[in-house]
Amino acid sequence: MSEASDGIGGMAGRAARGAAWIVAARFVMRSFGFVNTIILARLLVPEDFGLVAVAMTAMQLLQGFSDIGISQAVVRFHDADRDDLDTLFTLGALRGSAIALLLCALAPLAAQFYGDPRMFWVFVGIAFQPFLMGLLNPRFFEFERNLDFSKEFISNAVNKFAGVAVSIVVAVVFRTYWAIILGVVTSAAIQLALSYVLRPSLPRFTFKSFKKVIGFSGWLTGVSFVAALNNKLDAFVLARVVGHTGTGVYYVGKQIGEMPTNELAAPIARAIYPGLSSLQGNRERMRTAYLRGVEALAAVAMPAALGFAFVANEIVPLLLGDKWLEAIPVVQVLTPILGLQTLFLATQFYAMALGETRLVFFRELIFFLVRFPTFLWASIHFGLDGAIYATGGCGLIHVLLNLTLYSRATRRPFWEPLWQARRSFAAIGAMSVYFLLLRPHFGALLEAPLLARLVTDVAIGGVLFTGAHLALWRLEGEPSGAEQFLLGIAKSAVARFRGSRASA
Repeated sequence: MSEASDGIGGMAGRAARGAAWIVAARFVMRSFGFVNTIILARLLVPEDFGLVAVAMTAMQLLQGFSDIGISQAVVRFHDADRDDLDTLFTLGALRGSAIALLLCALAPLAAQFYGDPRMFWVFVGIAFQPFLMGLLNPRFFEFERNLDFSKEFISNAVNKFAGVAVSIVVAVVFRTYWAIILGVVTSAAIQLALSYVLRPSLPRFTFKSFKKVIGFSGWLTGVSFVAALNNKLDAFVLARVVGHTGTGVYYVGKQIGEMPTNELAAPIARAIYPGLSSLQGNRERMRTAYLRGVEALAAVAMPAALGFAFVANEIVPLLLGDKWLEAIPVVQVLTPILGLQTLFLATQFYAMALGETRLVFFRELIFFLVRFPTFLWASIHFGLDGAIYATGGCGLIHVLLNLTLYSRATRRPFWEPLWQARRSFAAIGAMSVYFLLLRPHFGALLEAPLLARLVTDVAIGGVLFTGAHLALWRLEGEPSGAEQFLLGIAKSAVARFRGSRASA
């Protein structure tokens, strides 16, 4: 075996194990979060979610404006010493404190602007989250650099459980939007404590490595700044144009629609970055590893997202209740596009591993100059529907920008990642035939109970996608790819199961 293949294979194996831990952590987190969302959606009203969404958006916007990429810096600097880590801690603590103070300063302005005195205390309550997160231990991210995500699994599981428990108790007892705020703050407090328990350290306040850190983080801060503008202005616009209830519908619908990609694709992309960073010395090996990541994301994210959209009429009322039926179009329109965008989620990590954060910044800047005016105009003229379709259309533009970023960073054809995902695109076509052409004629299924329809649709869609994918793979001569890797995992699981039964 050549050095290149060995390096890629070794990285792929470590990335796969890392992704498995992230998937497990996200599964636990989202299981808790899923229960939390369902219970809160039934106990609270859309207005409560819209109210908190404004303050949460303000917090996330300020965090994005000032993000210095602490975790990315720790991952990239393989030789980080005490001064580097302490400087990162100092910058993080100052950033968190500044955001908290700004939120408190904005509280009376928000209450006046939206004509709702409750907004003052919502802003003050949310301010505790960035303050606590700013004190996180930078050394905790060394686990990520070493592709050891087991500690992150522990941290995420514990802090999410604590936050959800607090949210549910407060919602059951008081039926107030404070349930959301207190859950968020509790989760941050537990995460802060665990970052020191799992990686004992006593950081100091210092700026000794300021120049080195800013040399990497400068463009990355710009990226985060513009990305925050792209992702976090929606709630401000909608709260003013369609009110808190419409904002809550959009916010929760988007949260539900993001579930397939957040739970399945994001962990894969997250695990790819440290692996790509470890291959910095060989661009060809990095490109091969990135394209394999795209192939894996295509086989997982796209069918999950599109299938989720196809069953939105069943899954939204089943999960959230009839008072959230207006969120169905949000899921139907945005989820498939989110699945396509997630296919290229690792493109940014790829460019960062190459040190091309400048290109990432300009990608985000161009996207903002297109997206925000489009979203604002559509929301003002067409309300919630305009906001939904503007977000979806601009999502397709983001895909094109990511393909351009890949081409500029690698000097390769922009369509190369699309070709890598060709079998997944074709298999999705086979699955879509059932939902769009055949299913409307299944009268007995359409009249079946909600849960029975959902289970049947998921089973048939999954079988059609998997069968078509494997058939195309065999027609191509069973090349090395996602299918081979997944079949290997399945065979190992079956062998272990048979061995355990034989020993029993």
